[in-house]
Amino acid sequence: MAAREYDAIIVGASFAGLAVARRLRGEVLLLDRNEVGAVQTSACGTPLWIARAFGVEESVLAVHDSLILKTPARTIVYDISDVPFCTFDYKKFCLGLLAQCRVRFLKSGVTGFEDGTVVTAEGRFSAPVVVDCSGWRRVLLNGGAVASPARGFSFGLETHTDAGEKGLILWLDERVIPNGLGWIFPVGRGSLIGLGSYAGHSKLRPSLERFLKELAEEGTTCHGTYFPHRLSRPTSGRIFAVGDAAGQCLPLTAEGIRPALYFGDRCGSVIQRIFDGALTLPQGLAAYRRLVAGYRWAYRQLGFGQWLASKLSSRFSGIAALANRPPLRGYWWPRYGKFGRPSLEAALAGPPSV
Repeated sequence: MAAREYDAIIVGASFAGLAVARRLRGEVLLLDRNEVGAVQTSACGTPLWIARAFGVEESVLAVHDSLILKTPARTIVYDISDVPFCTFDYKKFCLGLLAQCRVRFLKSGVTGFEDGTVVTAEGRFSAPVVVDCSGWRRVLLNGGAVASPARGFSFGLETHTDAGEKGLILWLDERVIPNGLGWIFPVGRGSLIGLGSYAGHSKLRPSLERFLKELAEEGTTCHGTYFPHRLSRPTSGRIFAVGDAAGQCLPLTAEGIRPALYFGDRCGSVIQRIFDGALTLPQGLAAYRRLVAGYRWAYRQLGFGQWLASKLSSRFSGIAALANRPPLRGYWWPRYGKFGRPSLEAALAGPPSV
């Protein structure tokens, strides 16, 4: 049976895939093994300006103007009111993005990538442009096979609780979790409490249960996933990779939503230029590689911070306290909090017409 042809095929309908699709005007197929917004795997925190820029502010559950870092030695409070963060409803956020897309969505897992065609349970599909936004599994880049997480991956596990907190709270304490972080993210009604292992250890449930007990909280169902902390190739052959599939999750903070949306939007813009005939496919792939390469130094800096946090663990508090003092705070925080903001806000002056 002949493969049905599209202008572009995007595998993965979470933040990265939806950001790419939102930019495209053409015959586009968006594939995911789950319904859009059905499977949350993150704490869903991002700068408030991201939700506003992408037109999904109605999904916001809580706004936070402080970041609290707890260590055995001290508690450090960062004032982030100049770039406040928010937590949001995953399903509403994703469906809000989908409403701005002109694509055909098909719920189907990818079982292979053969001879330039995407193989699914619903048949074969082909397109000159293909985009892997399938997360750490990288199903297109791995030919449909389920990848095993290797070096360069962290793992996080969290649960919803009734905890009422203000501000985003992080724990850097080897007694809570060695070589990792704990967190409490308020989400309006209750909070998400979780642990993340920089070493990629996935058996975190016993540690999470101990953490909850210490906090006198009870969790409900848990969700977790692997996530990268090292950039990987943004293209392979004629495949674009975005989000966790390209290792674009930020090291140290494990913030993956904003880079997925940022690089997804920029990748979508490049692909649209290919559709319009302004770029050839090879030129478009090269342009996207250059874009990602421009951020390698920033990723290396955050990677070094993660290395310090994992090696020094509880003793990292002195560095964290020093970073909260002027003039150091005035150097790193605006750059981190506004990562991607100028170019995104210029590009997203108005949502794409649908």
